[in-house]
Amino acid sequence: MEFSNRLYNLRKQSGLSQEELGNKLNVSRQTVSKWEVGDTNPDMERLVMLSDLFQVSLDELILGIKPEAKNEQDVKYSMITEITEKIYKKDNKQKIKKILKVVGIIVGILLVVDIISMVIFFVLKGVPQY
Repeated sequence: MEFSNRLYNLRKQSGLSQEELGNKLNVSRQTVSKWEVGDTNPDMERLVMLSDLFQVSLDELILGIKPEAKNEQDVKYSMITEITEKIYKKDNKQKIKKILKVVGIIVGILLVVDIISMVIFFVLKGVPQY
């Protein structure tokens, strides 16, 4: 259900006319009508006033999320966060493995170059005698 429909239903449940609601919010009846048909939306100050007037949370007023459903949303959010963290950890493990492979290859190349240099040195100069 959209905000405009929720506002209409809350106003009707409260037994208020558009004129009466407008007077409580310091806006015209036409402004309330535009909110209810979805042409415009109230500003933040009016949303807070509506929330207080109808005794509903801003989440329920704007998004239609009731307090019970919010807990369900929190559970879903935490599950998504947990899955995301696992994916990032897996990605990080793969990146670390790639980095370690590259470092291993570089160290291996340096070791081979060092061994070849030593062999060339010993061939040209001979093995040092103590």
